[in-house]
Amino acid sequence: MSAPADEREIESRPMNLLARQLNGAVIAVEFLTPVRFRRVQTYDDRTFAEALGWYPFAGLFIGVALALLDRGLEEILPPAPAAALLVAFLALASGGLHLDGVADTADGMAVQGDRARRLGVMSEGNTGPAGVMALVLVLLAEWSAISSLPPEARSAALIVAPVIARWTVVPVGLLFTPARPRGLGHSIHAGLWPIAAPLATGIALLAAVVTFGLAGVVLVLLAAAAALLIAAAASRMLEGVTGDVFGAGIEVAQVVVWLAIIAAVQQDWAQALILN
Repeated sequence: MSAPADEREIESRPMNLLARQLNGAVIAVEFLTPVRFRRVQTYDDRTFAEALGWYPFAGLFIGVALALLDRGLEEILPPAPAAALLVAFLALASGGLHLDGVADTADGMAVQGDRARRLGVMSEGNTGPAGVMALVLVLLAEWSAISSLPPEARSAALIVAPVIARWTVVPVGLLFTPARPRGLGHSIHAGLWPIAAPLATGIALLAAVVTFGLAGVVLVLLAAAAALLIAAAASRMLEGVTGDVFGAGIEVAQVVVWLAIIAAVQQDWAQALILN
């Protein structure tokens, strides 16, 4: 005996919502990493946008892999070359997506021209002098930060920074309009509510508090400030933000979190609560 049609609808809605959210977690991991759980698929804007709530989860996926690799390398290499391999792994684990955003954003902002010219340069994908310089500086900062992480907070820092950094799409998406009427920047801006922004924020805060307690909340705020500064500078020239700007913000925020952890632990302002 089957339930009435309207009752079946009521029962199916939570299941549909749960299925969409679980699918969003898979989409986030597949988009932000080279990992593929299934054949390449094309998603409509709504489905793709909803997945941004799981970006910090994809960051956790990367962070755990980074910490496990570090545990293996510490037995055979000193900190400097080990950090170089971790930086290389991090670039590969994100498919170079955010580093590409760093280069394209720097090239676009360096162009002498109007908004259309800047956006055109960012779309071309050819890395110019400004992009190369930005990449070198970001990679150097990552290597320096990772090689300097204090041993007692190292694993926790490697795990939490990618989580918090990927959450920064939320404040940037909330405070800045997209520079183009379509594309990743537009999808993120349109998909923040009603679920993605609260979900991403909850995951990031949980990871930060579990690893560093109340000091973790400060790390989230610092990451937001770093990403928002990048977005503000870009928005001033582009009249909005693009997917490249989100990627640049993620890379810079990640470095800022590591540097903040180094300073906080050295000054006894914070300590890792796990894996120390």
